Amino acid sequence: MDSIKKEVRDHTTWLQQYKGGSRTQAKRAWYYWKEYMEDKDENWILNSLHTEDWGQHLVNFRRWLSSKPKQKGKGKLSDNATKTMAALVRGYLRHIGASLSLSKTQKRELIKVESRPNIDYPLNLRVKEQLIRVADPVENYIVCAGVSFGLRISDFLKITRGMLEPLLDNAVPIQLPETQTGKEGVPAYPFIDQDAYDAIKELLEVMDKEGRTDSDELMFKLRTEHPAHEANGILKDLFFKAQIPTGDYVVRFHILRKFLTDQLASVCVEDKWKHFVGKKTRSPYVSAEGREAYKKVMQFTCVNGNRLRGRDVRLDAVEQRLKTLQSQIASLTTENKGYREDLAQLKKQFQTLLEIAGYQERKLSQYKQNSERDPL
Repeated sequence: MDSIKKEVRDHTTWLQQYKGGSRTQAKRAWYYWKEYMEDKDENWILNSLHTEDWGQHLVNFRRWLSSKPKQKGKGKLSDNATKTMAALVRGYLRHIGASLSLSKTQKRELIKVESRPNIDYPLNLRVKEQLIRVADPVENYIVCAGVSFGLRISDFLKITRGMLEPLLDNAVPIQLPETQTGKEGVPAYPFIDQDAYDAIKELLEVMDKEGRTDSDELMFKLRTEHPAHEANGILKDLFFKAQIPTGDYVVRFHILRKFLTDQLASVCVEDKWKHFVGKKTRSPYVSAEGREAYKKVMQFTCVNGNRLRGRDVRLDAVEQRLKTLQSQIASLTTENKGYREDLAQLKKQFQTLLEIAGYQERKLSQYKQNSERDPL
């Protein structure tokens, strides 16, 4: 009976204990563990349960993991990632009956995580423009509507097509109907700014092609059981796609909300901007006044607003500027041609001087030879 149990206690039966995302993590840990063990397969592990120092193997495994690159983005695996995978492999070793004898030092090393400041990435308008320049319709909606609405991610993910589409015939900024928030249980009165308007229109076209035309269709289509994690992951991937370094800063959906609230705070008193984004305020605020405040803040939060101002430039002025640049290019081309001709002439003169110098050197050598043969 014992031999049968030993046969079934392998990584396959270990993985069966997990479901969903936990199984995915366990599979990833097993993949790294196999790579770490190199040419030693699971049969070797099972045959060496009581002859190897598995505690030290586990510590060395975590040290080895710290040098592995991230699957996405730049840099090495984080301390949290190596800690989690080492803990999963420890569970695997226990499952198959390996002898784990860990010293206090080894235990500390297995659970140690270097603390890092949890500071959100300081989003600004230039970075926002870099993001939406490379964004697909879903990414564009997350960034632009995320900034425009200023809602928490849990409330943002509940927005449906029917909440937005009927409003799009109005002039920007467009105020949404009262939106009840989950965390604080207070209403929010967000606005659709110019960037969000364009992003919503673009995403609606995609939804039409996919046949998602019902009013209760979520704007952000849920693909996993953890939509908040999915939205945060999309935002992180977009930073990577836009080649924007983030350093030690944290990239998450909250940076979009913070970007808006920081800008709102520069044009509104605290009670007003809290009223827009769904935070508790000390006094009620008339939402009709919000549109004027949003008009002011759009110049600090909208990329497309800046582009719209650019379109107001007269076409003849743009054409004249282009002609001026073309004239400057032609002038520089002619000037460059002259420099090339001068350089060619100087090369000829230099070659002539080399020939003269060679002739004089030969004459001098001949004179010295004659002087040595016929001294005075």
